Amino acid sequence: MKTPFLVLKEMEQVIIGIDEEQYRHFVNILQKDSRFFIFGEGRSGLIGKAIAMRLMHCGKVVHVVGETTTPSIQNGDILLIISGSGSSLQLTGICQNASKQGAHIALVTTNKAKLKEDWCTSGLVIPAATKKRAEGEPSTIQPLGNQFDQAVHLVLDSAIIDGPYTGNSHETLRENHTNLE
Repeated sequence: MKTPFLVLKEMEQVIIGIDEEQYRHFVNILQKDSRFFIFGEGRSGLIGKAIAMRLMHCGKVVHVVGETTTPSIQNGDILLIISGSGSSLQLTGICQNASKQGAHIALVTTNKAKLKEDWCTSGLVIPAATKKRAEGEPSTIQPLGNQFDQAVHLVLDSAIIDGPYTGNSHETLRENHTNLE
């Protein structure tokens, strides 16, 4: 039973390392009355879908990039990208296209250098280990990008609690939850 406590300790260290100003700015972005588009690949994409669902529960208009019902992105929309490296070819192409349309692009990543990309409007650096184990990433007992994925889920759910959830109630979110189950 030692492993869960080690994972918890790792999460604590990662979250302590998040820049509070970046976090507050990210919370402000989530409070905007804009359409949200969420993109991530692999497990980051799965975390993105969970965050998209929670934003929808809070009354936001949300689309997941790659789904057949996702409309075109437009000026004033927000594209939320979740990527440890922030550097895949698909991600870069999506961000460049969204930037040309005038969308605000918020990148959640471990790679702070990617926040300087022309297409990146704002970002939140999560100082966690990824599958790449790049220089400067913390050590972890967890495989591949687990540490990053877990931290992103905790931090973005917290940002929703600090942002769009404010003024809502559990009952309001339940009313927005699917009733087709």
